[in-house]
Amino acid sequence: MLVKIVTFQWNKMNSETLLSLKSGVLCLILVVMAACAAPEKLSESKKSVLIQRVSDRWQCLERNDYECAYEFTSPAYRRVFSREMYVNRYFSQTERVLTGVKLVAYDRDAAVASVRVGVMSGPLKNTPSASRGIAVTPLSLDEAWLRSGGRWWYHEGP
Repeated sequence: MLVKIVTFQWNKMNSETLLSLKSGVLCLILVVMAACAAPEKLSESKKSVLIQRVSDRWQCLERNDYECAYEFTSPAYRRVFSREMYVNRYFSQTERVLTGVKLVAYDRDAAVASVRVGVMSGPLKNTPSASRGIAVTPLSLDEAWLRSGGRWWYHEGP
């Protein structure tokens, strides 16, 4: 009887040790998989270039210069939509001022960066009085930027 109790306790201890070992290996595998799946950060130099491109595009938009802003759209977009189509798409009685640019996310495999742009927006001074009654409004806009051919391009969504 004593032999059975000792054997049972030894087997119980062995199964607990085996379970702990299996749990440890599983945790290690999950940590390695998570590290491999973690998105790679954008280098500081590429991030600065991106933020400068976003700021340059918004300088065009602040002037309501859509021909200038068209130059920041991707080559694929420009193959489909002419400059005239792009410019005619917009009619703005809005004054905009860029207040900030922040990188939100970067997907290295897709070469896409999500950028949050802060803008103060309000009616132009020469708009009708009813429109001028609208206050200047702070906006936060999310934009997608694609990296292609070593440059960042604004992704013009639908």
